[in-house]
Amino acid sequence: MVRIDEFRELSDRQWLDLLIQSTDSEIVQGLQFPRFPAASVQAQFVGSSDKHALNEAFAFYEYFKREALNAGKPILETSNILDFGTGWGRFLRFFWKDVKVDGLHGVDIDPSIVDTCKSLGVPGDLRHIDPHGSLPYADASMDFVLAYSVFTHLPENVHRHWMNEFKRIVRPGGIVGLTIEPRRFLEFVADLKGKSLDSEWHKGLQRFSDYASAMLPAYDSGQLVYIPTGGGDFRDATIYGDAICPTSFIEQNWAPEFAIRSHIDDPAKFWQATLILQKV
Repeated sequence: MVRIDEFRELSDRQWLDLLIQSTDSEIVQGLQFPRFPAASVQAQFVGSSDKHALNEAFAFYEYFKREALNAGKPILETSNILDFGTGWGRFLRFFWKDVKVDGLHGVDIDPSIVDTCKSLGVPGDLRHIDPHGSLPYADASMDFVLAYSVFTHLPENVHRHWMNEFKRIVRPGGIVGLTIEPRRFLEFVADLKGKSLDSEWHKGLQRFSDYASAMLPAYDSGQLVYIPTGGGDFRDATIYGDAICPTSFIEQNWAPEFAIRSHIDDPAKFWQATLILQKV
C-alpha cells in the first residue's frame, strides 16, 4: 500500500479526480482512501453526495488555497488547519494531500458524525465540541480555519462565541475561510409567501416569509438576521437555523483581529457568499 506522501505533487484537479474515484473504490492507485457514508447521510450535511458533493467542495477548496497564497500565507505540509463543522470530513479529504495528518483537525457538534468520520478513516484529529463550548486548541495554534456553511446557520450569540474562539486560536497572519448568507437569501425567503411548494426545506422557510420581509431594513442597517428553523438532532433552533449576515457586520465585529481579504457574492460561483479573512 502506498503512502499519501507520494501524491502531494499532484495538481488539485488530479487529486479531485482520485477523490471522485474513491467514492466507488476504497483503494485508488494503491492508496487507501477514507470511505464514504451513505448518500443520505452525505446529503443531510451538505445537500448532495459523492461526485456532486466533492465538486462543490472543490470550488471552495481551490478558492481558499488561492486566496491564502495571495495573502502571503500558502498552505504547507507543516501547517495546522481546522475544519470547523467538519460533518463527514468532506474538506479534510481534500487537505489530506496538502497537510500532514497531524496538522489536520476537524470538529463538529454532532457526536455521531464525529464517530462516523473516525470509523470511515477520515484523516486528522477529529473531536466533538459543545455548541457553547471552547475549541480544544491552544491560543495562536492554527494557521488556517475553514467554516463552510456553518456561520450561515448560527444566531448572533453563537456567531460571536465562535468568532471569539477563532480570534483566540488563529495565529497572526492566519487565514479563515467562511460563508455567509447574503441579502438575496432574505429576499428569497420573503418571496416564498403564498407560493405552492414541494420542497420541505422551502416550506419550513415559508413560515418566516413575513418576518424576512420585515427584517430587510435591519439587514441593510448592518444587523445579523436569524431565522430559527432548527436542524434536527443536536441542532435545535436556539443554536441552528438560517442566518443572513451583512459583510458590514463581519467588518465591525471581527475587527480589529481580522480583516477581509476576499468577498464573493455571486451565485454563479457559490450559492452562499464567501469570505476570506486574515488575522492581523
